[in-house]
Amino acid sequence: MKNNPQTWGWILVALGVLFLLQNLGFQIAGWIWGSIFLAAGAGFIWYYQQNHSQWWALIPGFTLLGLGTLILFEPILGGNLGGGVFLAAIGLGFVAVYFVRPGNWWALIPGGTLITLGAVAGSGARDNAGGALFFLGLAITFGVVYLVGQRWAVFPALACLALTLVTATALQGLLAYLFPLALLVAGIYLLMRRGGSSAGAGPSEGQFKAKEGEQ
Repeated sequence: MKNNPQTWGWILVALGVLFLLQNLGFQIAGWIWGSIFLAAGAGFIWYYQQNHSQWWALIPGFTLLGLGTLILFEPILGGNLGGGVFLAAIGLGFVAVYFVRPGNWWALIPGGTLITLGAVAGSGARDNAGGALFFLGLAITFGVVYLVGQRWAVFPALACLALTLVTATALQGLLAYLFPLALLVAGIYLLMRRGGSSAGAGPSEGQFKAKEGEQ
């Protein structure tokens, strides 16, 4: 190429046309970069198809596909939805790792978390609504991890579910009354249980002493 000025001439002409169209208002650069990222993502996935032991290629593959989609359809997707699509695409890469290698159950955690963040960003939810949606997604994520055989995941799943209820806007006023009522019910239950056990212990002890006297 160094000794072929004609080739360099065509390259300069092509670049000149692209920059000219860009300055005239045609979003050519976005389409070019978007296509490049899509092609790169497809290349990583093709690489995995050729060698299934290279499961890691699915993560950059889906990431680049999401980035290319974001660039190509940015005017349609907008800011929030575009960011959500990109985050969800990264998460799908991790989920794909689990499906091709079920032993890599850990991939479900970052996958579910990123998909959840994508849902929050894409929905445009803010404040308590966004927090409730985020914790709900985490609860579902750890619930899935529990279902695939990781029994410990039930605890973070329940904790995130509880945080979902706490941060839910519609339940905040109700929770202000439910929490003290739950304390009252638990206290009354313990008192009644204590009283019942004490009442049951009296006759048994008396009967025991009566038997000793007869002997």
